[in-house]
Amino acid sequence: MWQFHPYSLLLGFAFCLNLILGLFVLRSVQLTLIRYLLVMIVGCLVWTGFYGFDFLLIDKDWHRFRIYSIHVGIVVATLGGTLATIGFTQNRQILTRRMWILLAIQPFLMAIVILFDPLFGTLLKDTHIETIEGRIQWVQVLALPGQIVELVGSAIWSFYIAYLILKNILNTKPPARNQFYLILLSFVIVWTISILHILGIRPFPGLVLSPVSLSLQVLMLFFAIAYYRMFDLVPLVRGEIVDELDDPVVIFDGSNRVVDWNLAAEQLFVDGRRYLSLSMPDEFFQSYPELSQKIQNFSEKRNLIQWRWESRDPVRDWEVRAKRVRDKYRINIGLVVVFRDITDQKKIESQMVDANRSLSYANATKDRFLSIISHDLRGPLSGIKVLLKILNDKVKTEDTEMYEMTKSLVDASDSVFSLLENLLEWSKLQRGQEEFHPNFTNISDIVNETIYLFELNAKTKSIQIQTSIPLNATVFCDDRMILTVLRNFLSNAIKFSHNSSQIRFEAEEEGMMWRIKVIDSGVGMSADILKKLFHVGEVIKSIGTQGENGNGIGLLLCQEFVERNQGKIRVDSEIGKGSVFSFTLSKTAFPLDPNG
Repeated sequence: MWQFHPYSLLLGFAFCLNLILGLFVLRSVQLTLIRYLLVMIVGCLVWTGFYGFDFLLIDKDWHRFRIYSIHVGIVVATLGGTLATIGFTQNRQILTRRMWILLAIQPFLMAIVILFDPLFGTLLKDTHIETIEGRIQWVQVLALPGQIVELVGSAIWSFYIAYLILKNILNTKPPARNQFYLILLSFVIVWTISILHILGIRPFPGLVLSPVSLSLQVLMLFFAIAYYRMFDLVPLVRGEIVDELDDPVVIFDGSNRVVDWNLAAEQLFVDGRRYLSLSMPDEFFQSYPELSQKIQNFSEKRNLIQWRWESRDPVRDWEVRAKRVRDKYRINIGLVVVFRDITDQKKIESQMVDANRSLSYANATKDRFLSIISHDLRGPLSGIKVLLKILNDKVKTEDTEMYEMTKSLVDASDSVFSLLENLLEWSKLQRGQEEFHPNFTNISDIVNETIYLFELNAKTKSIQIQTSIPLNATVFCDDRMILTVLRNFLSNAIKFSHNSSQIRFEAEEEGMMWRIKVIDSGVGMSADILKKLFHVGEVIKSIGTQGENGNGIGLLLCQEFVERNQGKIRVDSEIGKGSVFSFTLSKTAFPLDPNG
């Protein structure tokens, strides 16, 4: 039986209020707090909706179903209110697995109470029709199990929420604490009305105002959240970010209609035209039909499409990315197309290609030049060096003055030849043409070969070369590279040592390494020169004890060779006390780098 009941209008108003709030906050559903608020709103909608309908339609068949739905709504609203308050008071860290189990107890018990009510009357002790103020309505009396689950459970969570709110009030300064007062007031109103109803004090006979008061609580919680302007912030920030992008962005719905675009897209595509919302791609991209054709031919199955596009007016190059938007059921609901201007990037890439081409040509020219030096200059220079030594030996006893002149030429040719050798080795290393073949080698063999090469140079300055190399000093290295290192070290030691002095070769163990040392007692080096030794581009000019020139290029080559053999180079020196050039080599084999 249908009837008009004024209480239905009040409950209908509460229902519509919750519905409007729910629809409004849906746009911010990505916020966890808003999701909790939506749970509370759903509970209130169920409560007020079925309660108001129960006044309008008196029907015995559907009455119990409505009552069950009402009490389900009460429990859901309580759960949502608890979660929303926990989130609002910034205590989400307490939502552990144990806490979720506790939160699920009341809904679980209510489900059991409702399930067994038809057999054992666990929810309703009595329900009957009465005439109140000339209108027929149902009157219910809750059974004890239903009262315990509903009232006691809600009371426990309300006390817990009150504790959280009071703690935030104490820890928050005004005016920020005002929103907590608002939430606390909403709980006070709800429980005051509920307690008065239980005591029989009712301003409107036959009407339970609890659902209306709970709807009021939803409204107050909504305003407390709005205090932070969260509902304005999320869409505002999204809109601001997209609009501030320099890249044009166009959004399509599931039917390929244009629904939105940002300012950059408006400048590129709209061109003063109006009423383009919900237009098709061919209308929106009126000046660029190739774009509309591309978008309309997208496969429904592809989620991401990317291609290059050249616009005519203005003449620009674009990288276009189109991403399909799907709902939780993987149904296509839209398409987002982003245009990124890569004109400047392509210019830079073109310039880099030209620069690489020029660099490759320059490198090829340099390699050719070094090849000419290696083959056409090294041979004649080596011959000149030998002839000068022969000439110097012949005039030694015949003409002292001529001997001094030829000796200077011999020293100069040795210096130039040594520099040429180092430069060629260095260039091969930089070009990746230096082959690397490490094996186990005895240090004494390399040292003895080095001494043999410079025996005549040392004899000229009456320098004695001594060795102190243990017989078991075996290392894993490329012996040709290490010979070059020792050759440079000994050449420098002779160059900067005084006549009738000594040079020593030593080797000592350092864990899994051998340290090889070349020690002289020559002129030494200052701290400033030591800092520059192994840095490319540093100018190092030094003069030997008999006017020999030094430039430090050979040491750069030595550092490269030592590091290639997994070692470390070191120099210790002091002016007037000589120098110690040393480096380490591994006792054991090491893995070879396939890239060289």
